[in-house]
Amino acid sequence: MLKLMTTVCIDAPSTLVWTRLAKLEEIQIWSAAVLRAKCEGAVARGVGAERTCDLTGNIRIQERWIAWDEGRSFQYEGYGLPWVKRATNRWSVQAIGQRTLLTSEAEIELKGGIWGRMMEPVIWLMARRIAPNEFAGFKYLVEHGYPYAGKASALPRPVTVC
Repeated sequence: MLKLMTTVCIDAPSTLVWTRLAKLEEIQIWSAAVLRAKCEGAVARGVGAERTCDLTGNIRIQERWIAWDEGRSFQYEGYGLPWVKRATNRWSVQAIGQRTLLTSEAEIELKGGIWGRMMEPVIWLMARRIAPNEFAGFKYLVEHGYPYAGKASALPRPVTVC
């Protein structure tokens, strides 16, 4: 099991951060990897919400929300990533004065038995490289009210503590 945790300090109140984070289809405007995101079915937020994301590399994943603590956190399961048997991700917001600490805690179980276990260090390194860009794009969106026009990788690496 591969465990990844990423944090970013956002210069905005937690209520604003949560409002943007809870707009599940907005991921496509701040994540470079997501080309299109659409919530399927009658539930678009909360437990039971389902989202389909078309990613770069002609990959389509499905996500289903399994926990939702309004204003604080949510957790979802993801399916459809190559080499991934099971993945969960928990996002949480914590007010630190007028700032917010945003945290993502992912658990990934790879397919392939021993071969999958051997791939874990590679996947971990890739995720550690990509995550700051994703968080920088979200931070910019929340702090400015609109998405960054360029590539998020051009933004400064976000501060990970408040």
